[in-house]
Amino acid sequence: MKHGAKRVKEMVPAASAKASPAAPKKTKPKTNPRTKPKSNEQADLTSRLFDARPDRLDFRDLGYEPPLRSLDTHYPAQAFLAEAVPAYVQAGLVLDQGQEGACTGFGLATVVNYLLWIRRYGQDGGGAVVKVSPHMLYELARRYDEWEGETYEGSSCRGALKGFHKHGVCQMHYWRTDHHGARGQLEWELDALKHPLGVYYRVNKKSVVEMQAAINEIGAIYVSARVHDGWDKVVRLARPPESHDEAALPGIPAASRSSPWGGHAFALVGYNDRGFVVQNSWGTRWGAGGFAVLPYADWVVHGTDAWAVALGVPQNQAMSPERIAALRWPTRSGRSIGFAVRSTMNEDNPVDDPWPIDKPFLHRPYQPWPTAKAYEHTLVTGNNGHVVVTDLAAGIEGSEAAFVQAQVNRALNHFQSQGSARMVIYAHGGLNSQGESIERIRLLAPYFEANGIYPLFLTWRTGPLETLKHMLEDKVRKLFGLDDDARARGLFDLLADARDRSVEAVASKAFKGLWSEMRENAQLAARRGRGSARLAEALARLQVQLGHQPLQLHLVGHSAGSIVLGHLLDRLATSQVKVAGCTLYAPACTVAFAIEKYLDKNISVFDPGLLHLHYLTDKQEKDDDLLNLGPVTLYGKSLLYLVSRALDDVRKVPLLGMERAHDPQHFTEDQWDKSHLRHLQDWHSRFPRANLHPVPMPYIPVNREGKTAQATHGSFDNNIDVVTQTIQRVNGSALVSPIEWLDY
Repeated sequence: MKHGAKRVKEMVPAASAKASPAAPKKTKPKTNPRTKPKSNEQADLTSRLFDARPDRLDFRDLGYEPPLRSLDTHYPAQAFLAEAVPAYVQAGLVLDQGQEGACTGFGLATVVNYLLWIRRYGQDGGGAVVKVSPHMLYELARRYDEWEGETYEGSSCRGALKGFHKHGVCQMHYWRTDHHGARGQLEWELDALKHPLGVYYRVNKKSVVEMQAAINEIGAIYVSARVHDGWDKVVRLARPPESHDEAALPGIPAASRSSPWGGHAFALVGYNDRGFVVQNSWGTRWGAGGFAVLPYADWVVHGTDAWAVALGVPQNQAMSPERIAALRWPTRSGRSIGFAVRSTMNEDNPVDDPWPIDKPFLHRPYQPWPTAKAYEHTLVTGNNGHVVVTDLAAGIEGSEAAFVQAQVNRALNHFQSQGSARMVIYAHGGLNSQGESIERIRLLAPYFEANGIYPLFLTWRTGPLETLKHMLEDKVRKLFGLDDDARARGLFDLLADARDRSVEAVASKAFKGLWSEMRENAQLAARRGRGSARLAEALARLQVQLGHQPLQLHLVGHSAGSIVLGHLLDRLATSQVKVAGCTLYAPACTVAFAIEKYLDKNISVFDPGLLHLHYLTDKQEKDDDLLNLGPVTLYGKSLLYLVSRALDDVRKVPLLGMERAHDPQHFTEDQWDKSHLRHLQDWHSRFPRANLHPVPMPYIPVNREGKTAQATHGSFDNNIDVVTQTIQRVNGSALVSPIEWLDY
């Protein structure tokens, strides 16, 4: 049965194109155990999982604006139902999710399949059938839903669209799944580039007319609703619908019980005088070959979200190898498959995976890494100290242990080519989000690699200290009335010491729990089966694989990274993995913690004489201005001062990264909590003074051209002198070439 393009265009209007919305936020669903899916013949409504979560309100969403034209009285045309829909059903394009709680993936796959089929049906009479993977879309939805954790059933429509926008979707045979989780097969990335999302808009779910207009313009829309027992009472017909008549296209009966069963995502592929035409993902035995009519009154009561989706242009011939490789890993906010920038300085800079800085490099091995390579050298810690399996193809529920071991094992090839096994574990300080940390890794890591050192980075799912900073700024502005009152801002800025004490009091009451949670997550990571423990075990196996070639393991930690590394040292001691050196930048751990972890407990694997500290002078700490409102300072000291005086368990606890903690003239009760003075004396008597490295100047060099920046708590990995000394300390020799750019 073939039809020309002209005939199909009369039956199915073409889709429009507009810009996509910005990234959204989510609410967290309850955790449900995964169950092995049953087919439609085995599953009735009461045994299905209804876990599509309503999208949270997000003002960044772009709203759909209907075109100014009269609507068809029903859609699609009767001829299309009679001639095309039976062929569509016969092609196997009505999906069956069984008991899987994956309707956001199946619902979006239904929309994509339908739009692809319309596009191809008009071109070649329907000869080419494409079925995209609902499991890939569901995997993406769970990864891009912005709530903590990933091992749960269900997700939101916005999460699925966001993932589709960033990665495209491959055909089903490239990415199948079972009840153990998703597995992407070889070359799925290339196939996903053939099926990108073009644009998507939120449709006003309260307006039946606007939803009808979107369906009429595009062909299908992606929606979610709360389903009820009426969905289980739809008349079952042995054939697909051939007209809009109720005898051919049955309606969904009204609910007979007060509370719906839960949320469900699906496609709306038409409308008529009775309601919207639903294409479901419960197999062909539901309704008329998988189709039914949802009455308008039912939608108004139970509908939750509606999205207009348009397909994009295949990108498989236009992408750089770097960008294709990056599809396997999370994509940062604001970027999608079609993202590109113009590189102005360096022809080596790929426009679709641009460097963090667009600068010319004299030493080519120092050029920034591709995003994919940065992820291959990174372990991301999520909640409760677990490692996030960031490789999309490994699956959200893939083995955490296998993923950590695979990341560590990548070092083997490097060691074999170098003839030595120098490795750095670099723990970020929690000052940046995952995406921002990856950008820093892209720029910083090549300096280690080019100097014969294999770097592996530990970063955070979200930057806990960055989040705390923003929350505290907002709290202080509102509490002291600084948003609109210029006089209040000026007075607040003048009373510096009183101002800082006031902010510390606010922080202590409102945000001490965030700091405690961050420390607890670092501690939990050292428990058996979690991040630091798995890393130590993987390093022990790597050490065995190296045979007679010794593993020269060094640790580098910034800010709260010192807490992560302290607990990692415990696990390395358990696994008998020796540490050849450790460098800490502005460590945010207490002196008591440092004595326990770095001096006493782990001497079997770490010589405390190999620990080096880089930190700000006390004057630099007091000039750091952690919080600002435009030109007005809200808190005029560094993060370490705030932690010491407000966020830690005890007020005025000495932190290892504070200069005063190393100066005996400040070992007094007015400077520090009395109970910690003995720790200061103990540290001072045992730690070599030669290993203390205060930043000598208030401004630090950040690039080869002599540009400088203020020395702040967050500036250590921007400091060319500090990073140079760190690399020299690891490899025992001068760098192959001077560091060029760290001003990111």
